[in-house]
Amino acid sequence: MILHNNSTDEIKNYTIRDVSDIPEEVFTEGNIDLIKKCLLGTPLRILVYTLPLESVEEAENTQANVLKMLASIKWNWLCAPTATTQEQQDLASWIKTQRTIKRKTFKAVLADQAADHEGIVNFCTNDIKVQTDTDPTGKPVYTNYTALQYTARIAGILAGLALDRSATYFKLTEVESVEVYEDINTLIDKGEMLLLDEQDGDGVKIARACNSLTTFTTDKGEDYRYIKIIEALDMITDDIRDTFKKYYVGKYINDYDRKMLFIGAIKVYFEGIKGNVLDQNGNNTVDIDEQFQANYAKLHGDDPTEMTKMQIRQYNTGTKVALAGSVKPVNAMEDLTINFTF
Repeated sequence: MILHNNSTDEIKNYTIRDVSDIPEEVFTEGNIDLIKKCLLGTPLRILVYTLPLESVEEAENTQANVLKMLASIKWNWLCAPTATTQEQQDLASWIKTQRTIKRKTFKAVLADQAADHEGIVNFCTNDIKVQTDTDPTGKPVYTNYTALQYTARIAGILAGLALDRSATYFKLTEVESVEVYEDINTLIDKGEMLLLDEQDGDGVKIARACNSLTTFTTDKGEDYRYIKIIEALDMITDDIRDTFKKYYVGKYINDYDRKMLFIGAIKVYFEGIKGNVLDQNGNNTVDIDEQFQANYAKLHGDDPTEMTKMQIRQYNTGTKVALAGSVKPVNAMEDLTINFTF
């Protein structure tokens, strides 16, 4: 979470796991509220980075400095509920670069940013009415939050949600009411995440757990618009990378047998996450990337057309391990069609 908070030109950071970790003497009242809203979603922890307030003249410490710090550490979701419009746009651009070029699994909840990207949630609901106090007579006092402010709440929900369900129809029990939409499905199809009150006594809920992706390709089909699918793919990517770094880098000779040992470990991992993450009946598999092996051999002066398949698979690739595979993540129940006949 990135917040404008400091009265001096400096950047500070804090790790907050629950409300007792909040140093209330250093945060503005509004920022304390935003942090608490994020904690409602029960994330494992919040890494809070504070920037100078806009009132600090000629401040040299900016959001760009924070992003340089964030690029080298591990985290999942980002929000900046006090950001300017330009800062939100810069965050969208940065997330796209980190995911596309650097292969990071970073994601962000931004407000009113039609980013058309699976790593960016475009939260657009305003007029979020929440009881925040009571007056001396005992009557409730309400505060209306903007979409920008409530990105903190949404990011906390997404960071804390288990992969055995979707955030679709997740109840925000603290919310009294939200703005009403004439055609909410059209807005959702445009990549907007919205809150919904169906006036059925069930309260305010997330209408659809979608990200901002609206342009679909053969590489990124319609499934990529669902947050649960992206979370599953990102978790798998992170878990495999972490295992490789912790147990394999520098510890094993890079020959065929050791590559197959690593592949075997991944397949066991796939078996363990079938059900809530991967389709139990899907083709979830991984193997040596034979095309990479052939290209590597060619670059090193050997002709792969004169080699057997096993020779290509066993070709010495120096320090490089290249794998190829496929997975089939599972989504949650969200859309129902029933056709009755008689």
